[in-house]
Amino acid sequence: MSASVPSPGAPQTILIILTAVLCVICMGGGIIIGYFLHPESCNALPGTYGVQRWNLERFGNTANGVPATLIQCENQINNIEPETQSYLENCQVEACQAELCDLPIPRSYIAYHLGGETITIDGKLTDRAWQDVSWTEPFVDIRGEDYAIPPLLTRAKIRWNDEFLFVGGYIQDRDIWANKTLHDTTVYQDNAFQVLLDTEGSNHKYKEIVINALGTISDTMLSRPYLDDGEPLFLWESRLLRAVHVEGSLNDPTSQDSFWSVEMAIPFSDLIGGTEKSNDPPKDREVWNFNFARSHYKVEVVDDKYHKILDKAADWWVWNTPAEINIHIPDRWGLVQFRRQKVNSTTFVKDPYWEVTSALRDIYKAEHSYRAVTGRYTERVDKLNLPPYISSGRCFESPYIKVDWSGFTATVRPNDRDLKDGHIRTDRYLWFGNTRIR
Repeated sequence: MSASVPSPGAPQTILIILTAVLCVICMGGGIIIGYFLHPESCNALPGTYGVQRWNLERFGNTANGVPATLIQCENQINNIEPETQSYLENCQVEACQAELCDLPIPRSYIAYHLGGETITIDGKLTDRAWQDVSWTEPFVDIRGEDYAIPPLLTRAKIRWNDEFLFVGGYIQDRDIWANKTLHDTTVYQDNAFQVLLDTEGSNHKYKEIVINALGTISDTMLSRPYLDDGEPLFLWESRLLRAVHVEGSLNDPTSQDSFWSVEMAIPFSDLIGGTEKSNDPPKDREVWNFNFARSHYKVEVVDDKYHKILDKAADWWVWNTPAEINIHIPDRWGLVQFRRQKVNSTTFVKDPYWEVTSALRDIYKAEHSYRAVTGRYTERVDKLNLPPYISSGRCFESPYIKVDWSGFTATVRPNDRDLKDGHIRTDRYLWFGNTRIR
């Protein structure tokens, strides 16, 4: 009688099978646990992705329109490490924006109509019409307000009548100098004051005017931002009146300098050049994208003359920061609102298209980010990294995106059917109305 003898390799086979099964179980459990424990991103908060909507009831009672649980959350995160606290605060802000559809605006300024007053263009800004209105906020580092406050004060004022836009600038400087004397040259390579404005908010055909302490100007229309393959159109002329006042001496290192100031009177008929706007002056409450900038170079005195220190880059100070060293991003400028009311009698009134405009800008940014990774644009909104106020479907209808050989065109339809649809395309051109391509 013979007995069967197990193969020597059988226990090893069984052990391998059991080990594989245990690995699969552990891996599956880890995935499940990780799914429930991983920190969610702002865009993955419940109810903020895709077409799902938020309901205030989900958060209980509200205080001043802000969900109570979000307020409670804010009170509880004060003891968390700064990085986590900042992250949670950003998520909370995005959540509130998605729920309330109330987006912040950049720096703003109200430009009051002269209403019969006059301004003498002498560079001094001493007319009563100037004294009655406030300055803009002091300029900040172009990289952002988190950077050091500029050591020299720069600020501006704006007035207008039915014919001219008046701009006044104050430029504090201890060494006032300028070299450029030829029109439409690189005036910004001197210490210079710049005015940039987009009269129709399209990001195209915007104007740039640069002036130095000699009064030399460069006035240019940009076909579109340089980031979108734009080019300067120097044939455009502003036909502005201007004057510069120097408190001190120009190009004299031995003098005690304080500041220089500038006044401009720019015809509206020239500012709207290249656009579809009429020659009429701005309407009451009309808003333009607007910015001011200042280039400041460090100098040294050689043989009793100022010379730029060549290995020192220029400092760039601006009214509204674009958060990078590039002033030619019109959708990151400030806002100027034109009013015919009594001076200092009103506050800035947000444009009813602001939320739609913001959404179009964010879609433009998301599309280009998507293409940088995948090599193409997409018509699928859910593929884009968009803020919750867009993807929630609460603030306006779900965006529609069309992709073709030329790029993309995105459309956002306001909930208020009395407002026009907004559109933006690959080259940052933004408009409201029908979908025709200019």
